Amino acid sequence: MTEAGNDVTPAPAKKGAGGFLRTLSILAAIATALVIVLYPRAVAHDAAGVPHGPLEGMLLGMSILWVHGFGFTPEHRILRIVLHPLVGWALLLGCGAAVFLPH
Repeated sequence: MTEAGNDVTPAPAKKGAGGFLRTLSILAAIATALVIVLYPRAVAHDAAGVPHGPLEGMLLGMSILWVHGFGFTPEHRILRIVLHPLVGWALLLGCGAAVFLPH
């Protein structure tokens, strides 16, 4: 649509490294979801031992990687920063280490 000189055509999809990184992000998100859903004892052996803070951070990172893996890029500058794949990877790996590695 063209509206008073404002051309609103979508940008072409990126190819190359961007596609590989999106695929890697979606695979990491799928793997995390599968581990948590199929083997919840990997997170904690009982309900009282769940590390809630790191688990929430890891799930937030997983969610950001879902968003990146499906190809969504927010237009708003703050959301682009918050939903950046590096933030997702840092949360997934950092908080995931706190959840899965022995203390």
